Amino acid sequence: MIKSFLRFIRFLLIGVLWSYLFLIIANILMYKLWNFSLFSAHSWNTVSYFWNSGGVIKTAPDYIFLSMLILLPVLWIVGWLMLNRVDYKNILLFPINAYNRHIIKKYGHDSSRIVLKNLKSSQQMIEEIKDKIASIKPEAPKEVSSIRSQILKKIETKIKKGE
Repeated sequence: MIKSFLRFIRFLLIGVLWSYLFLIIANILMYKLWNFSLFSAHSWNTVSYFWNSGGVIKTAPDYIFLSMLILLPVLWIVGWLMLNRVDYKNILLFPINAYNRHIIKKYGHDSSRIVLKNLKSSQQMIEEIKDKIASIKPEAPKEVSSIRSQILKKIETKIKKGE
């Protein structure tokens, strides 16, 4: 019940904002193109007088003007419905998402740091990371350990002899 009420409030809020913006833009376009104001009674009286006196639409601009008058309510409703489908969280979070997509992927993909994601328990993740690091470490060559042991034996024998 509350969710549907919130959707209805969202629907109305988008409708009010869209209507305001649409009417301003439509009025500016109609005035610039045909010198017709949607909010002026004089403009509507001129059209009414032309229509009632048997005016005939002959030229392409007249057809375009008439089609614009007919399409304005359709465009208003379609725009309202399209704006209700928009996910506004994505619009508000666009700067963060763009930064993550472009900057971090561009400069952060070769990072030597380890980023822990909160997907599993931290202890389990630490153990997995230790296992991965242990598997990556190269083993010491056997010759090195034998050389070290030989040096240690020589040092011990010299210490025992007192040299």
